[in-house]
Amino acid sequence: MNMRELGTRLQAIVDYVKPDQRVADVGCDHAYVSMELAEKKNCTAIAMDINEGPLKTAADNIYGQRLDKKIETRLSNGLEALNAGEVDAIVIAGMGGHLITDILRDGADKLRPGMQLVLSPQSDLRLVRYSLRKQNIFIDKETCLQEAGKWYFVMSCTVGMSLPMGVPDEVAKENMMYGSYLPEHPTDEFRAYLDWEAKGFEVLIKDLQKQKTPAARARRGSLEKQLEENRRLRESL
Repeated sequence: MNMRELGTRLQAIVDYVKPDQRVADVGCDHAYVSMELAEKKNCTAIAMDINEGPLKTAADNIYGQRLDKKIETRLSNGLEALNAGEVDAIVIAGMGGHLITDILRDGADKLRPGMQLVLSPQSDLRLVRYSLRKQNIFIDKETCLQEAGKWYFVMSCTVGMSLPMGVPDEVAKENMMYGSYLPEHPTDEFRAYLDWEAKGFEVLIKDLQKQKTPAARARRGSLEKQLEENRRLRESL
């Protein structure tokens, strides 16, 4: 229908979103995900971005495909411009894990039990998994994929019931490194990722062995534990 093509990562995000939902696309960039959801999943969307430039490009793209009745654009820092109860699902992708966790924490009042979150953090996966558990958000499915020489993870999550007390740290830290879904549903891509990650750990550990500072020793010890966990999981798959 047009020259728009989704890469592997964006297609995985679209595939995870349930049909017929009202969706907030946070950090929408060119709004390709919003447009695909409107066309292929019968969703309505609020395409949101903190920057006016990308948002104008998104609006032009949406209008050009005659989707302006199904997709609204909105200038927003995270979820600030979203009203509580306005959407059924939230997509956040194309940004680091620290920023994603900040957006979900600061916008906690916009989340409701049963809401779907589709997330694709570009870094700090352990922090994301930990923070989701602390907010009583559960990862239902997770995809590991490679695109343009870089590894990505896409998570489909469900917001749980609000908790009167916080989740204990020891509970939140369970399965931080790889989650529970991918180890239980391993794919060839996930196995390849583990092999790639192990090689990276080995290079870093070898480099740190040359450094004699306390910080280097502490960092090396942490990496050695992660490498051990990597190898233990890889051998079990």
